[in-house]
Amino acid sequence: MNKLIRAGIKRMFRIKTLYICLAVLFLIGGFDIIKEFLFREPGRDLPDPGGYLLSGFLTTVLLSAVFITSFLGAEHQYGTLRNKIVAGNNRLSIYVSSFIVCYAAVMIMYGFVWLETTFFGTLMLGGYTYGAKELLNLFLISFLGFTMLTALFVLIALCVHSKSLGSVSAVIAAFAIMICGVMTVQILSVPAFIPVEQIAAQDLPDYEKVPDDPSIVINPDYVDGGRRKVFETVHLLCPVSQMISSSEEPNADGMLVSLAETVVLLASGMLIFKKRDLN
Repeated sequence: MNKLIRAGIKRMFRIKTLYICLAVLFLIGGFDIIKEFLFREPGRDLPDPGGYLLSGFLTTVLLSAVFITSFLGAEHQYGTLRNKIVAGNNRLSIYVSSFIVCYAAVMIMYGFVWLETTFFGTLMLGGYTYGAKELLNLFLISFLGFTMLTALFVLIALCVHSKSLGSVSAVIAAFAIMICGVMTVQILSVPAFIPVEQIAAQDLPDYEKVPDDPSIVINPDYVDGGRRKVFETVHLLCPVSQMISSSEEPNADGMLVSLAETVVLLASGMLIFKKRDLN
């Protein structure tokens, strides 16, 4: 398996896809920070680099899907997987080595986002306003999240025989995870009550008042009951949702769930790949 990993790492650095992904991440993060610094609007405070960090992570979710399906899909296309088996490598070694190589590529992109945002953000935006605890929480949650996402995209890339179908499936999955994460956080962040002073006098009769507190009214957009339980479950399962909410208290349950999802996806992928016909 060591030979497979070394060969995969060498091929990873030889293809252009990885460097294109890094260039996109620079444009999303570093270039935007430079533009914000050079063309700052008068009287406007400089933004926190943390926002660029999160946008970089969201972009990395999509780029990870693109890179992994392109990288492993080529092995389907050119019969490389079948040749590895003919050469005496077992399917477990092929799957694990593929995961390790793809994980290394994702971690390169992940580390690049941290480095460029921290460097340009400190140099031009004055550094993070996030505390050390918040940054550590974001690091742990995003690290585990990308581990889970890598396992998912490797499963799709190795278990879907067609390179084009695998690429489309992974990109759709990436978009779905991103949209689901953003939407879930937005829904769960809606407050249950609204202060009366924030509502126009003519609109106040349309709101249900709180009997015990006349200074607030019930927010009609607040989701409660069974629907809220569903969204809270999705929030716990979705790595993007966890990343966006990382400024809150450390969510040990979310980290454990991400780790469990990674184990399940890896085990499922190995089982499917073991029974797949590679001819």
